[in-house]
Amino acid sequence: MRFIYTKTFAIFTACVLVLALLVFMEVKGWLEPVRNLILRSPRPVVKIIKGIVTPAQDFFSTIYQLKKINSENFELKSRVGELEQDLAQLNQQSHENEALRKELGFVRNTKMSLLACNVLSKDAFGLNDSLIISCGQNDGLSQGQAIISQGYLVGKIIYAGKTQSTVLLAVSSKFLVDARVSQTMETAVVKGSFGSGLILDQVPQTGDLQKGWLVVTAGVNDKMPKNILIGEVRDILSGSSDLFKRAALTTPIDFDNLEFVFVVR
Repeated sequence: MRFIYTKTFAIFTACVLVLALLVFMEVKGWLEPVRNLILRSPRPVVKIIKGIVTPAQDFFSTIYQLKKINSENFELKSRVGELEQDLAQLNQQSHENEALRKELGFVRNTKMSLLACNVLSKDAFGLNDSLIISCGQNDGLSQGQAIISQGYLVGKIIYAGKTQSTVLLAVSSKFLVDARVSQTMETAVVKGSFGSGLILDQVPQTGDLQKGWLVVTAGVNDKMPKNILIGEVRDILSGSSDLFKRAALTTPIDFDNLEFVFVVR
């Protein structure tokens, strides 16, 4: 703090003020008469004055350029942030368009009466095997109706509110539906096994069951129409000594990333 009270600091401050004043007068054009006078002065005098004025001009010009560069840098960072947000939105729209394309391809080729609904959220009521959709009683929905995506069974409605409904996913351990093997018409049931997918169970031991065969709903329940695809036999889990045959099913549905579903009416 003592430095600001010294003679050196006073001289330095005075020099800065004088230089700033000279630059200001130069910008305003007030130094033109002085310049003309200097140009008529002896060469050594002109050289000394230029040696003083030129560094001052460079100093203040540099400060101005640094401020301009900082401002441009801030604008560029803001623009980069906007472009990143636009890219994220485009990626999301592309993903949604692909999902819609798959769904519309199925809708055009089905005779079922369907109601399209958006998936609003997951983990409904703290359940990690359910989701909430944007349709409810006002749309004619009721408990037990089948929910599908891309033609495959996704789950069933376990609660229908006025405008929203809760869907129990087919991979839930609480899920159970009557089924049959499409190639042999053998009756069975399909259970959910969260973390393991879908399990085909209670197929008669005398019946045939092979990998790649399709499993569909049996239509025992009026709200769960028959012939909705559930999955394809992936692995035979039972042995010859078991009372019934069991198999693991595979399905193309990504239960963790559902965005659009259909209610079968």
